[in-house]
Order: sequence, then structure tokens, then C-alpha cells
Amino acid sequence: MAQRSTIRKFTTLTTATPTQTWHYTACFRAASLFKNTHVLHISQGTQVLYQRSVFTRIGPIMHNSGQSWLTPARGIAAVLILVTVGLAGYASYFGPGSLYPKPVRALLREGGMAYLRPENKQDLPKAIECYTKALAILDELGASDPKHAPGVSHVTGLVARIASVYSEMGDLDNAIRAYKDVLQRILGSQELDDPKVLVRQLLDKNLPAERRANILRALGCANKLAETYETRAARWKRRSILLADPAVAAASADVKEAGHWYHWCLQLVMLTYQNHFNHLQLEKELPPTNIPSFDPSTLPRYFSIDIVTSLFYNAATYFASNAQFQLAVPLLQRALDLLQPGTCNGKETDVCRSAILMSHLANAAVMTSDLSGAEKRTIDGLALAKKFPKNNDCLSSFVALTYDLGAVYEAAGRSNSARVQYRQALEVAKSIRDEGAERLAIEALERVPQQSNAEAETETETEAETKA
Repeated sequence: MAQRSTIRKFTTLTTATPTQTWHYTACFRAASLFKNTHVLHISQGTQVLYQRSVFTRIGPIMHNSGQSWLTPARGIAAVLILVTVGLAGYASYFGPGSLYPKPVRALLREGGMAYLRPENKQDLPKAIECYTKALAILDELGASDPKHAPGVSHVTGLVARIASVYSEMGDLDNAIRAYKDVLQRILGSQELDDPKVLVRQLLDKNLPAERRANILRALGCANKLAETYETRAARWKRRSILLADPAVAAASADVKEAGHWYHWCLQLVMLTYQNHFNHLQLEKELPPTNIPSFDPSTLPRYFSIDIVTSLFYNAATYFASNAQFQLAVPLLQRALDLLQPGTCNGKETDVCRSAILMSHLANAAVMTSDLSGAEKRTIDGLALAKKFPKNNDCLSSFVALTYDLGAVYEAAGRSNSARVQYRQALEVAKSIRDEGAERLAIEALERVPQQSNAEAETETETEAETKA
């Protein structure tokens, strides 16, 4: 039962005074590395919904009656939304109010009043209306005044905000257009085609701060663009049940676009980190390496742990949803490595994030028939999740991992052991009011028969022999 909590809202959007606009918010809404919108998913037919907080994933899951134990593993392939992207902080930066002409400040203030409210009180269409009017004024001014040129930080930040609002509205077509607009304002065609050009810029110690911030914003929006393509592909796949070929073709194109942008982001981050790490090696008179250490202390100062682990997580779940576990597993493991110091020190957020990652690694092991590896991952993950039983992410991780362990035991023919895990998952799911998890656990208990005493004794003997 892979999970996805959210790494959303690394930084939150706040209003200062009516005359001020807002500082860093996220192109990807980051908050504590993993948000608590947890959904368990099951598929008896052809689809599984992978939901990450605001964003959804759908992956084709085919039922194989010859391997019924795989059904629960596939069905649980996404329950904690570990990160909805965390290249945040650089996505939507509104500069000081003094940067904007008075009419723009008024529109931004009005848009903020419509957007920066509790979800049930938001007026997103009004926010879009105000923000797009403000952008039109800035673009008109920018044609003659370089202070408001299309690629300056306070303008690209506004475009990123517009993209985020469209995304929250569910208007994915306009969200995609807006994210692309951000990228085209910040990057040239060569930089869009080859992120290595940006690597050289990021490694330049003399790079102006605004340019670095804009590159990081572009990285965040590219990651968010990949997510949005995935979400739209999910919609097409749902429609394909009724619309057949046209919808299937559209979904396939969007999945391909999502992959392109994830690869683009990974290339930019990994090449930058690799070069930075080898520079550190040379300073210590050590030989360069092909693989950096993934010790968080060796990251470039402009790449936070949240940024890198969020990207790795999002890309990994994309690869996993497309059965590319050979790409997904290393990314999940590297994200786990980056969180390791905090986990070892008992830092609650890192412990619970690591539990989430463990649930994905366990699920990948189940999906690749590595049952011994899956069992180890689930047991290790449960040990982490139990450390903070009041933390929502740890609680949801506990449910997912317990269910995963039940799936492992079911696959191994250990029905009684599987039922114990499924019952425990059901009890905790009820306590946290996770209806999706409850449904999965109930279905599992109905699917797995109660063993007779003789069968139970045989299972116990088998377990004892295995441990011996």
C-alpha cells in the first residue's frame, strides 16, 4: 500500500499588510514534506487511482487471476502522498509591493483576498480574473520598461501563481499553458532543450541572486508541469472507457510529456549535485566519483533536502505507475538516504517521511515478486511508523505498511498471518476514519479464507522452519 503524503507548502503564503504582496509560495504547494491527504486505492478491473493530495495519478492495473495476491499489492499502490512536489519556495514569488504599479498592487490584493482563504471560502475564478488582469498590465509595461520585463522575478512569480490557481480549479489545460509560460519567460530554447546549460549557470558562484531564484522557480514549475500532465493523463484514461481510441492517444501523449519533464528536472538536479560534490572532493584532495554520497551536508546550498527528496519521490511514483521499478527504486532509496540523518536523530518529520518511502519500496518489492525484500521493507517501515503514533503521516504509513505485510503473507500462502495484518490495518483505518483503507482491508479479509486448525499448524511450522 504505497503512500503519498505531501511535501507541500515548504513555505506558506502569507499576507502582511494590505499594501504588501506575498513572499515565497510554491509552484508546488509544499508544506511539511508529506501532506495528510491519504487515499487507499483498489482496482478489480483495469485502473487504479493514485492520488496525491490535490493531484491524482492513474495507472493501468490488470487483474491476473493466476496471481491473485498481486491484486491487493497493485490496489494499494498509492496511499500516502509523500510529496506533491517540493521544489517549492521558488515557484510563486511576489516581490515587495513597491515593485508593482498602484493598479497592479490593487489587483494582487483583491486576488489574494479571493485566493488566500480557507478552501470553502475561496473564490478561485475571481482570483484568476484579478491575477490575469495584473499580468496583462505588467506585460504591457514590460514591452517598454525593463523593470517589468517578461522574465523578471516578480512577473514570473505572478504567472506561477496563476498556474497554481488553475491547477486548484482543476483547469488543467490552462494550468499547463501557464506553467509553460513561466518556463518560456525564464529560459531560452537552448536551456529548455538542454538543462546542462543551466547546470553551468547554477555552479557559477557569481550568478546573480535573481537569476538563480528564477532558475529554481523554473525547476519547480517544470516538476509541477510533469505532475499536471500526469493528472490530465489520468482524466483521459478515465474517459477512455467511454471514448476509446482518441482518449487513449491523448493519455499516452500526456504520460510521455510527464516523463520528459521529470527527466529534465532529474538531469538538472543530478548533474548540478554531481559537479558540486566532485568540487567538494577536490577541495578535500579526494578523487572525483561517479555517484555522490547523498549526504545532505553535501548538497548545494540552494538545493534543500525537501527540494531533492520531493523531486525524487514524484519522479519515482511516476516511474512506478508505469512499471519502471528499475528507475523508481533507486530514486526512493536516495530520498531515504537524504532523510537518514534526521531519521537517526529521531526527527519526527523525517522519521514519518522515511516510513512513507518504505511503504513505496515495499510495494515495489511486492510488484516485482521480491517477497523477502517486501517483508523486510514493511517491517522496517512499521518500526519507524510506530515511533510517532499521533503523527498523521506515521499513522497512514502504519496502515499502508500493515496492509502490505498482509499482502506479502497472502502471497506466501500464510493466510492466518495475512488476516492478522489485514485486521490490524482495518482497526487503525477505522480509528483515523480512512474509508478507502477500511474498504481495502474488508475486501482482503473477505478474500483470504480462515484456515483450519491443521492448516494453521502447518503454517506455524513453516514459519518456524523459515526463521530457523
